Amino acid sequence: MTQVPDDRSSQAGKAEPAPREGGVLTLDQIKLAIGDAIQLQFQSDVEPSRSFVTLIGYLEGQSVVVTTPIINGSMMLVREGQDFVVRLFSGKSAYAFTTSAKRVTNTPYPHLHLAYPKEVRGMVIRGSSRGRTHIICHATAEGGRGVACIARDISVGGALIAASEKIGETGTLLTLKLRVKVGAAEHVLALNCKIRSVNASRPTADEKPTVLHGLSFEEVTSQDTLVISTLLYQNMISAQEAEI
Repeated sequence: MTQVPDDRSSQAGKAEPAPREGGVLTLDQIKLAIGDAIQLQFQSDVEPSRSFVTLIGYLEGQSVVVTTPIINGSMMLVREGQDFVVRLFSGKSAYAFTTSAKRVTNTPYPHLHLAYPKEVRGMVIRGSSRGRTHIICHATAEGGRGVACIARDISVGGALIAASEKIGETGTLLTLKLRVKVGAAEHVLALNCKIRSVNASRPTADEKPTVLHGLSFEEVTSQDTLVISTLLYQNMISAQEAEI
């Protein structure tokens, strides 16, 4: 089994593949690390559509080993041969490939062997790539009270939120809690942020005055990054379909 170094600093200086839109790579080119969060999308109308699992390792040409999915505290029943779409995030790119459960086992702990993909499709998710949203959030500044707000747009690097009052000055740290829906699954994110800008909006006659806060995300987990990048990709696909 390929022992992918868990020390991500050991990969510093290595050139990471930068797929163009719809680019095709091999899994080995992506340089995944043990412990990376990946998302399984179940190709079934019976099971919940998506679940996050942890990468244990992989052997090129043989299988990808991940933890068994857990939903609401219970281990999912996965059958051998069941099909999945796998989505993951590495560096600044989102990747996806199709696979199936090759082996399901509980020894010495519950895990799955997924069929090794012949190809992986990648797409660069730039930190500046933003998706327009209208997500109800809750922001709490350090030492302050919570304020209800709306995320008007979001990227893997930050968000623009609108609130009825000023949450804090530029440089203020805060926690932003929001619930996002990716496919049929809902995810609750609690993101550490820093206020980068504060501006009063220019409301129309039918709108109430709001204060806009530009935020940068600080120390985002790989799982949260994957959720946000998948949300951006989902919005991008929806926009393309609307134009067709």
